[in-house]
Amino acid sequence: MAAKTKKVILFIVEGPTDEETLSPVLKKVFQREDVHFHVVHGDMTSNWSVSGNNAVKTVNEHIEVERKRYGFDKKDILKVIHLVDLDGAFIPADNVIKSKKGTIQYFDDRIESADPEGVIDRNSRKSQVLYRLCSAGTVGKIPYSIFYFSRNLEHVLHNDNGDLTDDEKINYADDFADKYGSDQKGFQAFISSDDFAVPGDFRETWDFIMEGLNSLHRHCNLHLLLQE
Repeated sequence: MAAKTKKVILFIVEGPTDEETLSPVLKKVFQREDVHFHVVHGDMTSNWSVSGNNAVKTVNEHIEVERKRYGFDKKDILKVIHLVDLDGAFIPADNVIKSKKGTIQYFDDRIESADPEGVIDRNSRKSQVLYRLCSAGTVGKIPYSIFYFSRNLEHVLHNDNGDLTDDEKINYADDFADKYGSDQKGFQAFISSDDFAVPGDFRETWDFIMEGLNSLHRHCNLHLLLQE
């Protein structure tokens, strides 16, 4: 049961290492609230069952899972924060190139895949879902915001754009949590770095990332959450 004296902030993230990385410091940042993490265990925004038409409904279903798990009411939720990897979703289809390698590879100017048509289709669906969600504002009358890591969390936080193993992601998560878990000011300075923090307001950061090849480059707008 959520503490009666605190409102709940619910973070929705893709994987367990996202929670392991960010949970310690974000619980410090929002120590006046009751912070919960809901792990999707996958990329909801590129799931075949999710579209622009049902994206908000799908987020609400994830909120309900966590709400029932911990027994808090909707009125107890102050806000829902959704953190997503972009995976180059907004790039032009011409920049998805056929490759003989079995794994998908990301570069600053292209995506290479043995199945470029499949990647183009994924990007089309994912971009529609993201466009809908970044315009939502609320989900089930609960304040909702979605923030991005491009191409992904490790790319932004560690400047590593490789195809990482689970063990490598865990090591990165542990290192980041050790460094910033008790250093709120250090984290705020880092996540606001000019190296990757996109300038502008919430809408402007999303407009920027949807342009050209920007969703392949190292960008993030999570600093806006801390400015709130």
